[in-house]
Amino acid sequence: MKLFLILAVNFVDLILTAVLFAMLIRAVLSIFMMGEESKFAMMLYFFTEPFIIPVRIILQKLNLFQGTPLDMSFFLTSILLGMIQTILAAIPM
Repeated sequence: MKLFLILAVNFVDLILTAVLFAMLIRAVLSIFMMGEESKFAMMLYFFTEPFIIPVRIILQKLNLFQGTPLDMSFFLTSILLGMIQTILAAIPM
């Protein structure tokens, strides 16, 4: 059971690290590219949007950050994923 918990936590940590890395690349690419025409950019959107959309929906329902020029759902998602990673790292094994 303990081995399963260790493997599960490490797997989730690996996925969260990959998503956060993809979000970082997506943010940097958004500075240099105006469109999402490239296949690489489309792949990043495909990989990161499922994590961002729930936060975006919650912010829209609460009518928060609607007039800001930045995508706050992107920013808040990265903070939440980082917090989840920190909590997972604190699980005693």
